[in-house]
Amino acid sequence: MMPSSTIAIAGFTGKLASLITKSLLTRHPNVRIHGICRTPSKVPAEYLSHPNIQVFGADSQDSAALRRGLSGASTCICCYLGDDKLMVEGQKILIDACIAEKVPRYIASDWSLDFRRLEFGEHPRKDAMKHIQAYLEEKEGRGEINRVHILNGGFMDVVTSPFAPWMNLKEGVVRYWGTGDEKVDMTTYEDAASFTAEIAVDDDSNGFIEVLGDSKSPKEMAEVYKKVYGVEPKVERLGSWDDLHVKMTAIFNENQSNMYSWIGLYYQYAMGKEKTRLWKVENHRYPSVKPKTLEDFLALKKNGT
Repeated sequence: MMPSSTIAIAGFTGKLASLITKSLLTRHPNVRIHGICRTPSKVPAEYLSHPNIQVFGADSQDSAALRRGLSGASTCICCYLGDDKLMVEGQKILIDACIAEKVPRYIASDWSLDFRRLEFGEHPRKDAMKHIQAYLEEKEGRGEINRVHILNGGFMDVVTSPFAPWMNLKEGVVRYWGTGDEKVDMTTYEDAASFTAEIAVDDDSNGFIEVLGDSKSPKEMAEVYKKVYGVEPKVERLGSWDDLHVKMTAIFNENQSNMYSWIGLYYQYAMGKEKTRLWKVENHRYPSVKPKTLEDFLALKKNGT
């Protein structure tokens, strides 16, 4: 990394973008950041006034405005989060703008389980990632840009939230489909952001990069809960994988527009499959990041930090 590296972050007002920015400023004080977002007024005041940050207003469809924010950048991190139009067409426009501005590297908006082995439609929210993977491979094959895909499993913050039925910390319940022995790969938002910051400033970090905080089965999650909280959680088996497939498919077909009615079920189904697990974890490449285990994370939650 050159001391004067400039990292462009598109989708700058999102949660992950904010955490990546915080990590870059803390770990790499000489790095400059170009924050690209639709509504600059939503950027925190501390970032708007920071000497290392310049904010650019740009709609995801406005190539000219995007190019102004990308000018001079060594890497673009895409933190888009939205519908398929944004995640596919929006990213393609951003990638093309990167190429036009000769930005060498593009970090796709992934932060995911290993979606490469999923078929299209097997997890609707991963289809966009597969489309972008193919688009970037084509552009990289022409020597136009280097692609980066960061895989970190699920977010630990979500796995332990009511949104994902594995762990409900408030109720003290662990719920699962299948046998309860299937491992779930997970990393906190904060640690995923720290890994991303290190990857962004490392010009040799290209292709698919797997990083991980912890991997626990639902039964192991229950053991960790007991160790941290000192009480035995209630453990509920919700059914077989076939039962889950029938349920999630029915809900998706009935209410496809309401993503939150089915997305948690699709994540459980996909993450319960060995083929989406992370088998080539490369935490060792980024030794300054010490990712939290599930036990670490629950201890922090217990203490209210």
